[in-house]
Amino acid sequence: MAKKDNVLSRAIGTVSVIGMVIVLAGNACELRQPHLPTHVSGTVECDETKVASRYGGRVVRVLRHEGDILPPSSVIVELEAPELEARLAQARAARDEAVAGPRPEEIASAKAEWEAVAAELSYAQTDAQRLRQLYQQGTAAKAELDAAESKAAYLEQSANAARKRYELLTAGTRAERIAQAQAHVEELEALQKELRVLSPATTTILEVLGVRLGDVVAAHQAMATVTFPDSLYVRFYVPALWLEKVRVGDTITVTPDATPERSVTGVIEHVARVPEFTPRNVQTAADRIDQVYGVKVRLPAESGIRAGMTVVGRFEGMPQAPSEYRRSGRMRQR
Repeated sequence: MAKKDNVLSRAIGTVSVIGMVIVLAGNACELRQPHLPTHVSGTVECDETKVASRYGGRVVRVLRHEGDILPPSSVIVELEAPELEARLAQARAARDEAVAGPRPEEIASAKAEWEAVAAELSYAQTDAQRLRQLYQQGTAAKAELDAAESKAAYLEQSANAARKRYELLTAGTRAERIAQAQAHVEELEALQKELRVLSPATTTILEVLGVRLGDVVAAHQAMATVTFPDSLYVRFYVPALWLEKVRVGDTITVTPDATPERSVTGVIEHVARVPEFTPRNVQTAADRIDQVYGVKVRLPAESGIRAGMTVVGRFEGMPQAPSEYRRSGRMRQR
């Protein structure tokens, strides 16, 4: 009887050990299940642009310094280009000449030339008429008449040409030529304005100044980088499992690390369609869980947050990893 009790005790102990092993294994499986956080970190950025001139020259004045707050359309750098000034002066002179038209002396000379040729034509026509009558009377040769008529015809054409030249001068310069000259002047004046390098037409901050006094810069060469302090955004990288829940236009809570007691509401502006970090061969569920997608969140301008700050974005209601991810032994704890 005692032997039976001993066997029964051993069986009960074995069953207890097996139960404990099963419980521990279950807990271990739970620990190995991937846990995706509902918040991710990111760095605040702001829009920026590079300013340049469409015409090159030598830097003669530097009016701003790095870190300056630039009012709209502020002059940052001034350039010098003497050859452009000379071209502009030449173009303006050509335009003024076209607008003024021919000088009075030119018109008077053309008129006198026309009148002189007209007088010669009148005499030649009279002489040809006289020789025609004499030829009919038989007292003039045919050759003399032909020479007189040929001279009269030549002078008639010359008189017509002189008259048209005079009328052309009195009419002045063609409107199309004046417009062309004016357009050339405006083109050079636009390039002249490019010698003053301006900031954008909104308040900006001079982040980087890339030229110094005396530098010679080429056309379209970036001379400064300015940032837009009112155009803040942060780019978070979220797991692929969240894409179904993350939509453009949704709002999320953004909290700076420097001031955790103060949070702002950001608006999702863009969701990338291509993952940023992906294994070379995405073949298993465990590989796909490692994919992350960039989400651009626009922050309010008056949020008190500055570019460069580290913030945390809280994405509420995001899904956790499904069972096929949990079964993969390659999943790591997150």
